[in-house]
Amino acid sequence: ILQVDHVDTVGALAGGGATLITASQGAEEDYTKYAFFVIPDEDVTKEKQVKEICSDIERKTADLDCELTVSSSSMGDMASMLGNGLQIDLYGDDLDQLLAISEDIEELVGQVEGFENISNGQEEGDQVMRLVIDKDEAMRLGLTVAQIYSSISDGLTKEKEAATVTIDGEDMKVDIVEDEDSLLDKENLLDLEFETTVTNDDGKTETEIHKLKEFAKVEYEEGVASIARENNARMMSVTAETKDGYNTTRLSEQVQDLLDDYDFPDGYSAEIGGEAESTMDMVSQMVQMLALGFLFIYLVMAAQFQSLLSPFIILFTVPLAFTGGLIGLLIAGEQLSIMSLMGFMVLMGTVVNNGIVFVDYTNQLRLEGVEKRRALVLTGQARMRPILMTALTTILSMCALIFSQSTTSAAGRGMAIVV
Repeated sequence: ILQVDHVDTVGALAGGGATLITASQGAEEDYTKYAFFVIPDEDVTKEKQVKEICSDIERKTADLDCELTVSSSSMGDMASMLGNGLQIDLYGDDLDQLLAISEDIEELVGQVEGFENISNGQEEGDQVMRLVIDKDEAMRLGLTVAQIYSSISDGLTKEKEAATVTIDGEDMKVDIVEDEDSLLDKENLLDLEFETTVTNDDGKTETEIHKLKEFAKVEYEEGVASIARENNARMMSVTAETKDGYNTTRLSEQVQDLLDDYDFPDGYSAEIGGEAESTMDMVSQMVQMLALGFLFIYLVMAAQFQSLLSPFIILFTVPLAFTGGLIGLLIAGEQLSIMSLMGFMVLMGTVVNNGIVFVDYTNQLRLEGVEKRRALVLTGQARMRPILMTALTTILSMCALIFSQSTTSAAGRGMAIVV
C-alpha cells in the first residue's frame, strides 16, 4: 500500500533535475496504486541524465513501505502513439453476460507471461439493487408495472419545495428532504404499500392495500462502472499492461490462440485492439508503401533505360540492402519498429541511386563497343569513387543520429541504423 504522504515524498525526491507534474490514484485488487509523471528540467537533454534521475529516485525510495518501479520514455517514443499494452474489446447485448465474459478473459490473459495490471475497468462499479416483479401476480392484484415504478420513483425522491429566499440578490430554492425510511433499504422497499380498487361479488367497490413483497423480490448484484458502445453495440474492454522486456504484438498472438479456444455465447465476440492492433495496422500500411515505392522506382528506371529488363539488374540489389539493414538492427539490439521500416524506405531509394549510376555508365561503354566484362570492370573503376562519396554523405549523417546521447535521438535510431 502506498501511503498518501509518500506522494509528497516522491515529489520531493524528483527535485534533482526533474519536477513532479501529476500523480494519479487507482485501485487494484487489494492495494492502492499511484502513478507519478515526472518531467525533466530543460537542461536534461541526455539519456544518461534521465537514467541518473531514475536511479536516484529508486535509490532514495528504497526504504518506503511499498513497491515502486521507475521507467522512462522520450518525447518521441513511438509507444505513446501506438497505445500502451493489450486491449481486448468484447461485444454483446447483455451487460451481465459481458461482465462474466470479461472476467473469464481476465483469467485467460493472466495465463500469458508478460502482462500485468489486468483489468476490465469495472472494479469501481457500485452494488446494484435489482427489483424483479412478477408481472402476472401484479396484474392479478390490479397493478401495472408502470404504476409500480412510478410509486417507487416518487418514494425515492422524498423532497418538497418549502420556500425561496434571496441572498445577495440571488434567488435560492429551499427544499426539505426526508432521509428516514429510505427506499434504498431492502426491507423498506419491500414494505412499500400500493392501494388498488377492486369490485367484489356484490358489485361493490373496495379498496385493498398490498405490499411490494407480495409480487416482487429484491436481488443485490455488482453493477458496472461504465457502459460503452461501438457501432451501436454494447462493448466492454479488458486491458493489460506489458512488462518491460516483452513484446506486446508477440504476446497478443498467444492471447489470440486462447480466444480462439474460448466458447463465446451466441451473439458475443471479442477483438484484440490497443497497441497490437495499431502496430499491425501501421506495419500493413508501411508494407503497402514499400510495395508502391518499389513499383514507382521500376517505372522511373524503365523510362530512363527505355527497357523493361534493365531495371531488374538494379532492383535485385534491394533485397541485399534489406539483409544488411536487418543485420544492423540485430547487431545494435534494436527492434523492428515503425521508424526502422521508414529506414528501409529511405534505403531502397539510396541503393537504387547507386545502381543507376553504375548501370548507366556500363550501358554507355557497351554502346561504344566495349566488351561486356571489360565494361563492368571499367565502370567499377570509374564509378566507385562517386558512389562511395554519395553513400558516405548519407552514412556519416546517420552516424550522428546513431551515436547521439540526446533523448530526442532515441526514436530515430532504428531508422538511422538501417540506412
